Order: sequence, then structure tokens, then C-alpha cells
Amino acid sequence: MNDKKFILVGLLFIVLGIILGAMGAHYLETIGIEEGRIESFATGTSYLIYNGLGALGLAGIVHKFDFEIGYQFNAILIGTILFSGSIFALVLLPAAGVEINKFIGPITPIGGLILIFGWLTLFIKYLRTYKS
Repeated sequence: MNDKKFILVGLLFIVLGIILGAMGAHYLETIGIEEGRIESFATGTSYLIYNGLGALGLAGIVHKFDFEIGYQFNAILIGTILFSGSIFALVLLPAAGVEINKFIGPITPIGGLILIFGWLTLFIKYLRTYKS
């Protein structure tokens, strides 16, 4: 796996997390978003930043793995997009006058499960090759 992909995704997630975090902290209340939804929005931005930092960390150590982590990278990427993106949609679309359908709500936990799968399988793969 190319460490440049990890760096690119990590930096993109962090930049988006900071921009959207600032928007959540300074703008959402002014357009009438209630506090609970703003907290949900903050969760989405936090996970963008956490996984961005994780991707940057992986970029620094990926060369030390004795195995491929392409599936894990894809799971972390897709899981983060689905998890955080669905939270952003659930908060912002109603404020924009777009009616939320029942399809968007279940995307959040599916994204979370994909994220867990990516990080957990990376952990398990590492444990299988770990030599003390």
C-alpha cells in the first residue's frame, strides 16, 4: 500500500474536520440547528480528525508491516465517509429544507461498523505477524 494515499486521506480528513468543526461551533446555531444536532455534528467532525490522524500514523509505519493493508485502508476510508458524511447530512439537509428519507439514518452505524472492521482487522493482522 502506498503511504502517499494514507497521507493524502489523512490530511484531507483533518482539513475537512477543522473546517466543518469551525462551522459547527460558529455557524450552525445561527441557522437554528438545535444543540443535540450540533453535538452530533461535532461527533462527525471528531471522527474525521481521529481517522485522519490514524491515517497519517499508518503512513509513518506502513513500511514496517509484513502484510498488505489495502482492504483495511479502504474500510477506514469508506467507513469514515459513510459515518461522518451521514451525520453531516442528517444535520444539514433538514436545515436546507431537504426532507430526510429513512435511508440516511442507518448509514451512520453501517459506516461505524465498517470503520471498526478496518481498524480491528488491521490489529488482528498485526497480532498474527507480531514477533516479540
